[in-house]
Amino acid sequence: MRFFYSTTDSSQNEFDSLPQIPMIIRREGHTVEAIGLVDSGATVNVMQLDMGQQLGAVWEDNKAIIQLTGNLGKQPAIPLLAMV
Repeated sequence: MRFFYSTTDSSQNEFDSLPQIPMIIRREGHTVEAIGLVDSGATVNVMQLDMGQQLGAVWEDNKAIIQLTGNLGKQPAIPLLAMV
């Protein structure tokens, strides 16, 4: 499957030149529009807590916890199923 993505002006900021794709994420009647970072080698997708809350997610202590690596390695991560 191929998706077209765009990069912004690379002269602005190092992170602005990374490949991005516009998304509409839906979950249980809630919708959030966002710009996602394309990481074609990733095995999981990560979103901010407040975005999950906008999608109506409620996390409880009995949910599984995922261990992230890299820059997010020290951040807690909890799985959430959503449609993109």
